[in-house]
Order: sequence, then C-alpha cells, then structure tokens
Amino acid sequence: MAVALLAPVSDFAQGSTAKTSAPAASQHSVHETGDAPSAHRIGVPADVAFPGTIRLQVDATDIAHRVFQVRETIPVTAGRSLTLLFPQWTTGDHTPNGPLDKLSGIVITANGQRLHWVRDTVEVYAFRVNVPKGIATLDLEYQYLGSTEPRVGAVLITPTMLDLQWQTVVLYPAGYYSRRIQFEASVILPKDWQFACALDGAVRADDRVGFARVNLETLIDSPLMAGRYFKQITLSDSPVPVRLDIVADDPSGLESTSDVQRDYAKLVTEAHDLFGAHHYDHYDLVLWLADDFGPVYYEHHRSGENSGPSNLLQTWNQPRTNRGGMAHGYVHSWNGTFMRPAGMWTPNFNTPERDSMLWVLEGLTMYWQDILTARSGMSTRQDALASFASLSAEVSNDAGTQWRPLEDVNNDPLILFRRPQSWPDWQRNMFDAYSQGEMIWLDADTLIRQRTADRKSLDDFARSFFGQHAGSYATETYTFEALVAALNSVLPYDWATFFHSQLEETGPGGRIDAIARGGYQLVYDDKPESPRIAGGPVDLSYSVGMIVAAKGRIANVGWRGPAYAAGLIPGATIVEVNDHPFESDALYAAAEATSRGVPMRLSVQNGKSKETVTIDWNGGVRYPHLQRIPASTAYLDEILTARSPAGQ
Repeated sequence: MAVALLAPVSDFAQGSTAKTSAPAASQHSVHETGDAPSAHRIGVPADVAFPGTIRLQVDATDIAHRVFQVRETIPVTAGRSLTLLFPQWTTGDHTPNGPLDKLSGIVITANGQRLHWVRDTVEVYAFRVNVPKGIATLDLEYQYLGSTEPRVGAVLITPTMLDLQWQTVVLYPAGYYSRRIQFEASVILPKDWQFACALDGAVRADDRVGFARVNLETLIDSPLMAGRYFKQITLSDSPVPVRLDIVADDPSGLESTSDVQRDYAKLVTEAHDLFGAHHYDHYDLVLWLADDFGPVYYEHHRSGENSGPSNLLQTWNQPRTNRGGMAHGYVHSWNGTFMRPAGMWTPNFNTPERDSMLWVLEGLTMYWQDILTARSGMSTRQDALASFASLSAEVSNDAGTQWRPLEDVNNDPLILFRRPQSWPDWQRNMFDAYSQGEMIWLDADTLIRQRTADRKSLDDFARSFFGQHAGSYATETYTFEALVAALNSVLPYDWATFFHSQLEETGPGGRIDAIARGGYQLVYDDKPESPRIAGGPVDLSYSVGMIVAAKGRIANVGWRGPAYAAGLIPGATIVEVNDHPFESDALYAAAEATSRGVPMRLSVQNGKSKETVTIDWNGGVRYPHLQRIPASTAYLDEILTARSPAGQ
C-alpha cells in the first residue's frame, strides 16, 4: 500500500540521506541584552553536519548528594559566537519540560582560560559564548542536580539505583538538526553497579563505560539504567533480541520473575503479530523497582522507562496489579518513534511540538496497550472489560465536553504544562486525549469489523501502516490525510468526517457507540469491579460526585454534581460523617444509606473555616460495568482474543 509519507527525519544508523533546506543559523553578540525580542534570535536548525564530535562524560558516582558531574568538550570555530542549547522538549513528553532548574555550576574554558557566557533573555534555554581566536575546542563543566525529594521533582537517583536521561546532562550547539550532531558519551558508575542501555558499542573499564559514537537524537533516545541489584531477562531472540532489565532497591525485589518473564514474552509475541514487523535491532523493557524512586516514564525507539513498587514482582499475580504501563511504551516503538505525526516531529530538542494529533499518538497507543495486555494474558478478559467500562463512564460523564472539543484538548500540554487543576472534569486536560482518543479507535475497530463481517479489523491497519519498512530505524512522519488513506485501504469509508465529528463535537456526554457496536452496554450498579480496600480511598464519582482520599481529604469533586452543589471543593477535609469522626468505611456506608432515604451529612474543614453540609443525593453508590447485549455480535470479545498460539 502506498502511503503519503514525508521524508525520513531520523536514523539510528549513521549517514541518513534525508535533506531539508533551511536558513543558516544566525550569529549574535553575547552582549545583546538590550535588543528587542526577535523570532529568530537563536536561528533555524539546518540539516547540515556539525563539524567534529562532541565528547560527553558523566560522573554518576555522587549518589549520596544525587548529583551528576558533567564534562563536555565541543569543537568550535575560533573568533565566532557559539550558542549552546539545553534540551527543552523531549520526544514523548508533549510539553516543554526540560529540567533547566537542575542545570548548575556552568564553567566554560578554552586553553585553561575561563570564558564569559550569557543566557539569552528570551530563549532562556540558550547560552551564548564568544570563542577567542586560536581556539579549537571549548571545555565545559557543570552539574545536574537530581531531586533530593519528590517535592522538587522526580527522584531518579538513590543509594541503590539511577536513571541517566541524557537530555538532562547535555548542552548542544544551535543551528543543526539533532541527528547531524555527533557525540561520544561515557559514564562513570558507582562501584560494582550494573547497567543497561540501548546504546551500542559499550566498553567497560572498571566503573567507566564508554559508548560508540552516535548522533544526539539517538543519544537522548537511549537512557541508561544502573543499580546495585540488577537482573536482565531475555524475552525473545527472534527476530531480534528483546530484553527485560530490572533494577531493585533490595536483592529480594528481583525474586519471583518467572511469571513476569512469561507474561512479557507473550506481550512481545502479540505485538509482533499485531504489527507484523519491528523497527529496532534490539529492545530493552526497563523497570526500576523501588518505593522512593520516580515517577519516571518515557518511551523510546529501542527502550522504554518504567517504575513500580519494590514488591511488584512478588505481587504480580495478585488482583489490581498494574501491568499495562510497559506495554504502552513498547507500542510507542511503532506509534510515536518509528511513525510520528508530522507536527510532533522537530529538528532539534528546542523546537516546539504541535500536538494536534495527540489523540492518535497517545489515544491509539492506549487502545493497543489495553488490547495487547489482554491478548498476552497479562490481564483477564474481565479485567479488560472492566477497564473499558471505566473508560466509557469517564468519557460519557466528562462535563467539559459541553464546551471544550477534543481538538482543543490536544493542545493542553502547551497550555497548562501539566499543572494541577481544581476542576479537571470541567477544564479537561491532555489525558482526555488519551481516554477519548482510545474510544475513537475502539469505535473505528468495531466499525471496520461490523462493515466487513469481521473479515477486516484495525489489526490490518496496524500491519499496513505501522508495520511497513521492516527493520528500518528511520523515523517517518505522517499527516491526517495519510492516516485516512491508510484506513481507506482497509475499509473504504468517509474516515475524515468520522474523525472530524469526534474531534470537533461538543455537548453533554461523550460518544460510546463503540461499546454497543462491540456487543455490550454501559450499566451502573452498587457493586465495584474489585473489592473495596477497607480504610482506603472512597470513589463516589458516579453517585455523590467526589473522590475522598486518606484522612478525609477530598481529592476530586465532579463539576456541578451533588457534592459540588453542597459547596464541597477539592482540598477540603471531611472531619465528621453523620456526626461521627471521619472514617472511610463510615463515608462509604453513609453513601450506601442514601438509597434508603438516610441523609448524608458531612462536617468539612476548609482552612480555618468549618461547616456542616447535607448532600442532596438518594441513589446510593454506583459503579460502571459492561453488560452483554443479547443476540448481538460480541466484537469486543474478538478484539481481546489472543492472536498467536503463545498468547492463548
């Protein structure tokens, strides 16, 4: 099938032939602090090779203070101004989130002489320095200050493990495509620590590890995990190696891996069956196990970062264990890194993304995450149906759809930068593009199956669109029109109108046509899918309209629901339930009793103010479920069924 793709925009192998004309980078004096802001102060990246190779060394041994000491040597042209950039955007993050606040201690020297540098006052991720005559290289020293506690950011360095994300420790020259800048990287690890990394050519001498020369795009796409307690498990050798790399904060955390190995091996098999091709020469599923580490989550072409609690492997077969996250990052190797929406590709890490197709990159990935988790046996069919019930209820009860269409929600990472919200179901946020996007793709899958009598499905689209060019590491970009053309090759249909209607529509509730077409209907009753945890959080989202966390803190209040109407707000604390001290079980019992006509009276503390309110609700507790529609075709069951013998 011919698909209207743009030229390849990256290549893990050296020597990509893609060329794009662009103006040469602008040059500015480092003293232009009084100039008016300009749209081109930094210069447009050009698809030309940076002359020479940059050497980068990271000393990661100061785990006590959680500090990386960095040295960088950069070839330069004497007598010219050089602009260095700290990465602001990272592929997969969708927002300008580079931890500039953790870059400290910058000292630049040439032939032992310290040089003056100036931060650009508009593009604050850019640093300018004049290169004296007779100078061929600049030597840089600086630190990355890892978070010492969650209050200041994700904790990625502890006494037993670390996550070296190269974008946090690199400065690179402006004016070039990332794939045209070459780096030789090395890291000094704490004594006797083991490591895993997607970078090739690792050579270890004592505790120093050096890697083969690679372009900046590949370097940043290849984080390094290291730890005191490490295990690597081969999940598959065919057609290329896929490994599970685990670091734990205690040796006992590495025990009980046989079921984990079995389940992830099935995941790999089912993913290969779905896409019909791979776009890596090896892949590492990376997993940190600790209670004081992360959160961390990035997806990459040849690896994926994930973290979990220290006892994850020991509780693997217990209900409620979250197993889908690593499937999400794995799917992104096809949808997001190999194939990427054109607006979400950028020539370097300081060019803004355009997130208008977030509903494809993330929504479709969420869909296949849940499908592959079920097909591999990592979750049961009932677990998957419960997940779709929760998703359907969320989408159909999302108050914000009354005013804010999904096409605008896609822009949310650029608006809020993931700030906390007081009224998320009314304001909406980027994760609605994940959930509503997933429902759009379930809608497309069931529609294809229904109109072709189950002879075709979204699996056929996956193989033709994301499975093409097997073995190629070159990222390819696509447009909305290319997406529509690919779907039309599976089922001729007005896909453009199909997508636009869901992206642009507003009104009460969201579309859940796919559930009925899949042979089910969304219903509510008073029985949760999983048993409540005594003393745990109380989720009354679809009844009273709030979620209450430990110690009575109100975590969420539904927009204009019963709790909202009573004057409750997130952040307030329930101190009494029907004149008795707050307990989560008492709150749940009070919500149940409303179905028998018993009023729910709460005493609530908000700052120094305390008041008693009565919730106007008489429906008890309600939880969403999927119920089979008699005499209908259960396409949803077929979607969740394993494809390969190993997944059955």
